[in-house]
Amino acid sequence: MKIDQQYVNASIQLVPMDEPANAMPLIDEAIGLLRQSGLHTEVGPFGTSVEGPYEQVMLRVQQLNQYMLQHSRHDWLLNLQLHLHPTKAVSMHAKTSKHR
Repeated sequence: MKIDQQYVNASIQLVPMDEPANAMPLIDEAIGLLRQSGLHTEVGPFGTSVEGPYEQVMLRVQQLNQYMLQHSRHDWLLNLQLHLHPTKAVSMHAKTSKHR
């Protein structure tokens, strides 16, 4: 299997380095972009979890950075955690269902 077809689980945290009043609208829009992607998303207090094919997840990361480049007046941090497995899909449900 090629990496671009691998089904992955990612946690994305966007941290605009701006005043909270200016940062929150950017974060809200970034969450909206992830939700509109068609990928499975779960919003949490410290980041948004996304799952889908690696290539699509990484495209969303690129789109978030492009959005920030066009709309932010300050620098930002984008923290990304990826969970990959060489032979099977990685899903949020498999990792969290026993706790719900």
